[in-house]
Amino acid sequence: MSLKPRIRGWVLAAAMAALAPTSAWAAGIKIPEGTEMVVRLNDDLSSGTSTEGDQFSITLQEAVRLSDGTVLKPGYRGRGEIVKAKKKGFAGQGGELNIRINYIRIGDTRVRLRANKGSQGDTAMGATVALAVLFGPLGLLKHGHDVEIKAGQTITAYVDADAEVDSPIVPPEVDGSPPPP
Repeated sequence: MSLKPRIRGWVLAAAMAALAPTSAWAAGIKIPEGTEMVVRLNDDLSSGTSTEGDQFSITLQEAVRLSDGTVLKPGYRGRGEIVKAKKKGFAGQGGELNIRINYIRIGDTRVRLRANKGSQGDTAMGATVALAVLFGPLGLLKHGHDVEIKAGQTITAYVDADAEVDSPIVPPEVDGSPPPP
């Protein structure tokens, strides 16, 4: 038997092995729906200055351990948005602010999240009634309070649908990097 066919076979097998993706490289890491993630708000939000549709930056606050043992380190960045913003009003009406957490970006993958938070500002109805009794219609000029959510507050969010990220996982960028688009 000639060595040429045997060598060609080895060369072909070696070339196929070199071109074939390894299981660690080709396989993605699954982040299952419902996985809990604690995220930190990076921006101050206020019902007095925010409008519906405004976006804000979030950061993964705590490490997340997946069932396969993979750990997602804190620092991945993402976005949320203002769903409803209502300024404080006359006659003691308080402001209202509702936000939604949208996603965290891990490498090139946006992992969709679900979390909502809504708050209403304190009303000043008692003070408004007292002022109206004492000063008549001028008492109705009393305003309620705007809702404010300070940067640094944490919210628990959940993965909205199974997501697959490339392996190996790209580490989060250092703080100070621009938020993802």
